[in-house]
Amino acid sequence: MLARAFVISLERATTRFEHAKSLLSQLPMDAEILPAVDGSEMSDAEVAACYHRHVHQPRYPFALRRGEIGCFLSHRNAWQKILDSELDAALILEDDVLVDSDRFRGAIEFVRAHAPKDSYVQLPVRNVPRDVIALSSRGGHRILLPTITPLRTSGQWVTRLAAKRLLRATETFDRPVDTTLQMHWITGVRLLTLDPSGIRDLTAELGGSTIGVGKKRSLSLEKVSREFNRAMYRAKIARLSNKACA
Repeated sequence: MLARAFVISLERATTRFEHAKSLLSQLPMDAEILPAVDGSEMSDAEVAACYHRHVHQPRYPFALRRGEIGCFLSHRNAWQKILDSELDAALILEDDVLVDSDRFRGAIEFVRAHAPKDSYVQLPVRNVPRDVIALSSRGGHRILLPTITPLRTSGQWVTRLAAKRLLRATETFDRPVDTTLQMHWITGVRLLTLDPSGIRDLTAELGGSTIGVGKKRSLSLEKVSREFNRAMYRAKIARLSNKACA
């Protein structure tokens, strides 16, 4: 199997970029930095070419920030790189993860050997959801099929066929990349989960997210409204996920 690793990183985020470079030698395959798309540098026309509000149901309740748009495009670039490089699969990491080298190597060996050839396998940094079906297990590692796809794109194993389907389904998008990936009835790609993944989140130690930087919201009413809308949206996704899996 021809595979390669890509670490997505924004060069101007110097602390995270230096950490991304240090990750390359810790990965169990050839690896390279994939420069992240800087959403703050995009023109209005560039944004309009890829981002449209309310494309899919249920409607996503928030307008995307430029950082979120850049993040989505960065992952699309990684998927395109799989096709352009004629890879069978790629390990894609964001630059805010910490690798447990021994456990991670075993996890990747397992997923290379046992993941379906058309799969997208998440490498989570959070606890695995309870509502899952175990598809395969060996040596303490499991590939799981969750009913509701967990959020986050910290790490993933993406096959060529999955990348091709995702690129076709996301030429335009209306919500962040992880929430789009939840909607497998739209993308045609049902995400699997690897447990344990061998990585953990390092965002706080690296100075926080490069996506969510913006004006601080001081109005508690606005915060309550956002949390209500977020909860309502997630409930709709849960219902659709359960229906699609029935």
